[in-house]
Amino acid sequence: MELLVPKYVPKFKCIAARCRHNCCIGWEIGIDGETLQKYRTLAGDMGDAIRMGLVEEAGEACFRLDGARRCANLDETGLCRIISELGEGYLCEICREHPRFYHTAGGHEEGGIGASCEEAARLILAEEDYVTMVQPDGKPATFTPQTGVDFDAFSRRCAVYGILADKALSQEVRRKRIREAHGLLRAPEGEALKALLGELEYLYDEHRSLLLAAATAERGAYSTASERFLAYAIFRHASPAECEAEFRCGVSLALLLEELLCRLVNGAGLTPGEAARMLSEELEYSEENTEAVRFALELQNL
Repeated sequence: MELLVPKYVPKFKCIAARCRHNCCIGWEIGIDGETLQKYRTLAGDMGDAIRMGLVEEAGEACFRLDGARRCANLDETGLCRIISELGEGYLCEICREHPRFYHTAGGHEEGGIGASCEEAARLILAEEDYVTMVQPDGKPATFTPQTGVDFDAFSRRCAVYGILADKALSQEVRRKRIREAHGLLRAPEGEALKALLGELEYLYDEHRSLLLAAATAERGAYSTASERFLAYAIFRHASPAECEAEFRCGVSLALLLEELLCRLVNGAGLTPGEAARMLSEELEYSEENTEAVRFALELQNL
């Protein structure tokens, strides 16, 4: 089955040491079983160094973090020694794939890149055409509509994009039309939003403070960047839906994420890229936080 990706995905390339938010710092990186076995049998000094940097417990393994929460395999410039000395073929699955993610939508296999990555966020917010899907090498997609699927999230997403991209309507009206099409209330605001965000767990206390302050700040205007971020969030959270209720919840989550982006830009003075990366890091890459927010939105929209 042909893999489809948004038009911006083939442009992605890790910027390594130039990244201000290294994904090898602060994250507990789990190691898949196949790669772990490869590390256990790897000969030479590099094999010894990798094994020294492993933490194994209850049949699971991850890379050790130092006092600055840096992966044991990072050199002084912030580059991965495994890549520089052994090549990408020796990376574990998470390191090899990040920030990529995959899902099935309407019978189609799709892939994307997560906005928690600084370079991915830049590409997401820079791409004017968020509708077109291509092959991973950038060639035009040759897919045909799938039939017989239980729920066609692919077509449903295209309908949402049709509303979102309608430049004849104001941005406020477009969001209203999307909510109305799915029977959704506006996202929680003010103290209700602050209470919801206050219940979550955060990687960084600074992010918690910024989000709690943003909850009661003025939203600020929608922008081209917020529209593109909303399109990304719909792609990520609504596309994997297997029924109407799941799709509605995914759209509701995407709308809330965009609202938070606007509030962070207006209230905290962050750039759209900084706000998108922070929201993704704290609310998308924590399954617990994502589920907590989705549950709250489901209750609101019953």
